[in-house]
Formats: sequence, C-alpha cells, structure tokens
Amino acid sequence: MPLVRFDLIEGRDTDALKQLLDAAHRAVVQAFGVPERDRYQIVNQHPAHELIIEDTGLGFERSRNLVIVSVTSTQRSDKQK
Repeated sequence: MPLVRFDLIEGRDTDALKQLLDAAHRAVVQAFGVPERDRYQIVNQHPAHELIIEDTGLGFERSRNLVIVSVTSTQRSDKQK
C-alpha cells in the first residue's frame, strides 16, 4: 500500500490531472506488485509562489508543469527494489 503524494502548481485541468495520477498508479502497480485497487494518492496544488523549485546547476529551466512525487511505503524486498 504505497502512499503517493503529488505537489504541483495549481491550474491543471481535470483530464491532465487524471492522466498523471493514472500513469503514476500504473507504475506503482508494476513496481510494487500491488493489486490494481490498492490506490492511495494525495494531490496538493499550490499557487506558483508557494512552490519554488530552482535549477541546481543542471542547465535547464523548469516549467509550471513540474510535479514533485513523494512515495511512502513499507519495506520492500531486494527483488522489488
């Protein structure tokens, strides 16, 4: 039962948000081997001035479409990792 949290800048439409959450869930099902209905996701939308994520020297600009994904899970086996 991984818990997946998403922090993003507010303003995405419902369809774009659904696509993001569905894609993340498919990845969790595949990576963690959890049942399809074992889905725990929380979305936090922030005004742009409350989510400051700057370049750390990699030489690219981040857009307003950035997403921070945090996963909390129980311990996994070496094979799952």
